[in-house]
Amino acid sequence: MNRLCGMNIYMMYVRKIKGRNKDISTVLVTNGYVNKEPLEKILPYIDAMNIDLKGYTNKYYNNICGAKLEPVLDTIALASKYCHIEITTLMVRGENDSIDEIENIAKFIASVDKNILLHLSRYFPRYNLNNPPTDIESIIKARDIAKRYLNYVYIGNVAGVDNNTYCPDCNEKLLTRGIYTTTVHIDDNKCDNCGKDINIVL
Repeated sequence: MNRLCGMNIYMMYVRKIKGRNKDISTVLVTNGYVNKEPLEKILPYIDAMNIDLKGYTNKYYNNICGAKLEPVLDTIALASKYCHIEITTLMVRGENDSIDEIENIAKFIASVDKNILLHLSRYFPRYNLNNPPTDIESIIKARDIAKRYLNYVYIGNVAGVDNNTYCPDCNEKLLTRGIYTTTVHIDDNKCDNCGKDINIVL
C-alpha cells in the first residue's frame, strides 16, 4: 500500500469518528514520511501525533530506512502548526547515537518549538539489525545535551532513570512517573509554583 492510499484510508476513518463524536481524541503514530497534500487534509482531524525522527542524516535514512530525511522534517514543521506533537528517536548504537547527531535533532526541534517533547529510546537488536543494545550512559548524556535546547526530554526503554516532568522555569516537579503509574501535581496545564504554561496534554 503506498503512502497516499494508506493516508486516504486513515483519513476516511478519522473523519467518520470525528463526525460522530467531536470529543473523541485522535492520535496518529507515524514515521513522518508523508506526502504534504494528504497530510494537510488529515491534520485538521488529528489531536496529537507521535512522529519518529529516526536520525538526522540522509546516510542513516537511506541506508537503514530506505527513505529521506527532509520529508520527515517537513512533516514535523507542518504538524506542529495543527496539533500537539511528540518526537521519538530510537538511538541505535554505532548508527545514529552520536552526541552530535542527537544535538542536531534537538536543535532542529527547538527551531520549530522548544516545547515539543523528545523521547530518546534505547535500541535492542531485533530482526535483521544486530548492533549491540544502546549504551545507557550514552542515552543519559544525549538526554542532558538535548535538554540544553528543549524543555521536555525523556528516556525510553530504560528502567530506573528520572523521567519526571519539571517546570522549565522554576524546576518544580509537575508529574511523577513510575513504571506503571503517573501522578499529576498541576491543574489547568500551569505550574502551581510559578504559573508557567506547560505543554502537556492531560
